[in-house]
Amino acid sequence: MKLTKATLLALSAFLLINSPVFAVVPVGDSAYITQAGDNGTITTTQTANGDPNTIHVTQYVDSDTETANVTQQGSGNLNATVDQYGSFDHATVNQYGHDNTATITQNLDGDTNTATVTQSGITGNATITQSGTTNGAEINQGSDSNVEIASITQAIGINQAYISQNGSSDNATITQNGAGNTANIYQYVGSAYNQATITQEANNTANIYQHGSYLVATIDQSGDYNTGTIDQTNGSKHAEITQSGNSNIASATQH
Repeated sequence: MKLTKATLLALSAFLLINSPVFAVVPVGDSAYITQAGDNGTITTTQTANGDPNTIHVTQYVDSDTETANVTQQGSGNLNATVDQYGSFDHATVNQYGHDNTATITQNLDGDTNTATVTQSGITGNATITQSGTTNGAEINQGSDSNVEIASITQAIGINQAYISQNGSSDNATITQNGAGNTANIYQYVGSAYNQATITQEANNTANIYQHGSYLVATIDQSGDYNTGTIDQTNGSKHAEITQSGNSNIASATQH
């Protein structure tokens, strides 16, 4: 029996559970999945043929040790959003197609949360926002990527961030405000029109490596045990490191 779009929306909008969910979403549909309770798992897969396709997963306040796995694939127009409100939560979004958008938000004071976004295709946009302590974030936009945009924002905690882009016309931004921050941005494999920005406060370490043309990199760190590194290769280059206060080390290498 084939579910209509209205039926699918009605079912998924009111889905409140404490046990694993496995959802396969038909072509051209939108799914809204809500989960309340601890130790829950949501795994959902969506295949597109050019129609707008949306998955929105919400795991509610005080829901700890939650897992959300979202996979989207097809010709394009994929949109995935994951909102988590607890501690020890993990979110993964894998998108394989064109014109993809992925957003992971881990809210409030959730601790020890992890988030991963992987995109492969043309025109991908990924955003990870975490607030809490001992959080980690990762964005990887694939060797077949093109016109990619990535952003990671973290506040308060022993934060880590990692962005790797392997296409052209790439843009990466990491902003961390708080304690014990570490940030990495790599842009390789025939990169072009690149731009990378890292801004940190507290016990910071930042690395930017770029490979390609029209490269711009900026590291801005204030306070405490700052370390910065920018490594750029062939093409029109621009590098800037600004550090103020305490045990700063700065290095910029252009080939």
